[in-house]
Amino acid sequence: MPAVIDRHPRFPLLLLYSEPFIMRRFSFLFLPLLLVGLVLTGCDSTGSMSDDDGADQIEVPATYTFQSRFVEGESAVAYPGQVTRNLLISDIKALTDQRAGTPTRDDLFNRYEYDAQNLNILLSTDPAPAQSVYPDIATGKSLSGKATASYSDVALIGVGDLANFSSGATADVVIRAYLDSIATNYADGETAPEAYTTAEGVDMGQIVNKLLLGAVAYSQGTAKYLEDVLTQQASPNTQDGQKPYSTMGHVWDEAYGYYGAARDFSESGVFYDANGLVSKADDRNGDGEIDLESEVVFTWADYSVDRGTVNGINFHIDLFESFREGRTAIINQASIDSIRAHAADARSTWDDLVASNVVHYLNAMESDVAGLSDSDTVTRAALGSDGAESFNEHWGEAKPFAWALQYNPDKKISDSELESLHQILGGAPPYGKTKAEVVQDINDAKALIKGAYQFPDANMNNW
Repeated sequence: MPAVIDRHPRFPLLLLYSEPFIMRRFSFLFLPLLLVGLVLTGCDSTGSMSDDDGADQIEVPATYTFQSRFVEGESAVAYPGQVTRNLLISDIKALTDQRAGTPTRDDLFNRYEYDAQNLNILLSTDPAPAQSVYPDIATGKSLSGKATASYSDVALIGVGDLANFSSGATADVVIRAYLDSIATNYADGETAPEAYTTAEGVDMGQIVNKLLLGAVAYSQGTAKYLEDVLTQQASPNTQDGQKPYSTMGHVWDEAYGYYGAARDFSESGVFYDANGLVSKADDRNGDGEIDLESEVVFTWADYSVDRGTVNGINFHIDLFESFREGRTAIINQASIDSIRAHAADARSTWDDLVASNVVHYLNAMESDVAGLSDSDTVTRAALGSDGAESFNEHWGEAKPFAWALQYNPDKKISDSELESLHQILGGAPPYGKTKAEVVQDINDAKALIKGAYQFPDANMNNW
C-alpha cells in the first residue's frame, strides 16, 4: 500500500466558524461532529486501525514478505547484494574443496574481489536456479570490500599463533594468503585435501570459508546493519529515494540477507523439521525454478537449524521471529526503541549461534580422537588419513568461528576470554599432544564458552 498522509480532512470548518459568538451558538451541534471526526481519523475505510500517517497497521506475517507503503503493488523487501555475497562465499568453498573443478587463482580472486565480472554461479539446485551469473542479481558486491570495512578490519585475536602470520594480521590478510596458497597447490598438481592443508594440518579452505562468514556476513549483519547504521536512522518511514522501501526497512533487509534464510523460512517442514534441515532450496512459487534471492537457505540460516534442533534451543525460530517482528515494527512505524529492541534480540541470538558452532566443532574434535587411549600421542598416523582429515577440518572450523565472535558488539564473551580461548586452540590442530591433553584442552575451551553463554549442559555435550 502506498504511504497516505492526512487521509481525512482536518475540519476546515473549525477555522471558518471560529468567531467566539458563533462558536458559543453552535457548540452543541459541532462538538458531537468533532468527536465522530476524531474516531474516523483513527480508522481507514475498512475500519482497521491506522498509524499517525494513515498507513494500515499489519500483523507479523508468517513469512518475510512485506508490501510497499510507497509504491502500489510492489514488495518492500530487497537485499540483492547480500544474496550475491552469500553465493560468492558458497562458491569459493566449492572451488577450494575441488567440488567445482580445479580452481585457478583467477577463479578464487575474481570471486573474492567480485565487481561486475560475468562469472557463472556455481551453486546447483533442483530445479535449476533462475539466475545463472552473478550480474543477474547484483554487481559491485565484493567480499574483499566488506572484509576490509571498519567492522572487520581489525587484528584477529590469536592469529599470531598461525605459521607465517604476525599478531596484527586481519581476516583479509589471512584470506588472501590462503587463497593464494590453495591456488598455487592446485596449479602444482596437488589434489584435495592436500591442496588446501598446510604442513601443520591447517585446513585453509575451512579457515577461508568461516572467516568470510564471520568477517563479511556476520560482522556486517550485526555490527553494521543491526547496530551502527540502524542506530543512525531517525524515522522508519523515510522513503529511500524513489525506491519501494524506507531507508530503515532496507537496512533491516540487508541484515536479514546476511543471515541468509529463505523468505518462507517457517516450520512448514519445507526447509526444516524437528529433526533438522530438510532442504536448502525449494520452488515456493511453483514457477519451475529456484529464485536465489528468495527460495534458498544460505549458510548462517543453515547453521541456525543445525544447532537449533538440539535440546529445545531454537536459534532458527528465534532469529526468523526477531527479523519478522523488527521488519513489521518498521512497516508500522513503531518507536525507534521498539525496533532497536528487536535488533538487539537478533544480535544476541546470532551471537549464541556462533558460540554454539565453536562448541560443536570442539565436540567433533573430541570424537575424532575417541578411538585412542588417553596416553596415546595424537598424530596423523594414529588417526589414519581419513581421521586426520576430519580432525584438521574440525579444528579449521572451531578456530575461525572463535574469531567470528569478536565482530559482534554485543558479544557475551569478553576479549580477555577470547584471548584465553585462542591460546587453547593454538595455531594448528594439536598434534603431538596425548589424547588426554587434547581432551583437557577441549574441556577447558568449552568451560570458557559455558561461563560466558550459560548454555545448558545437554547442549554443550550434544551440539
